[in-house]
Amino acid sequence: MLNRRKEPAPKGQNHTGRVLIAFGVFINLYMLLSFFFGEMGLLNASKVRRVYAQVQTEIQSLQLENTRLSKQIEALKFDSKTIERHAREQLGLVKEGELVFEFFETESY
Repeated sequence: MLNRRKEPAPKGQNHTGRVLIAFGVFINLYMLLSFFFGEMGLLNASKVRRVYAQVQTEIQSLQLENTRLSKQIEALKFDSKTIERHAREQLGLVKEGELVFEFFETESY
């Protein structure tokens, strides 16, 4: 029969087990912290998703503005009414025979 009495473990063997347990705890703690707070962690991932949504919204806005400006460019190239309106408003041009009335405010003392 085998002797099942507990005998004190040799000094080196008891110390090695504690070091391995401490090392395992340290590795698990490091992995847990990395999962939440690391470069590719859970908190950073939610921030990246938020920024991605903002960028997508800005892209849609810029695409709409780009479409509007493209239509405006086409109108300024080929639509005579748009060209005339632009010449009158921006350049101050008038057709031959039209009268121009200018109104000035006078300073009253």
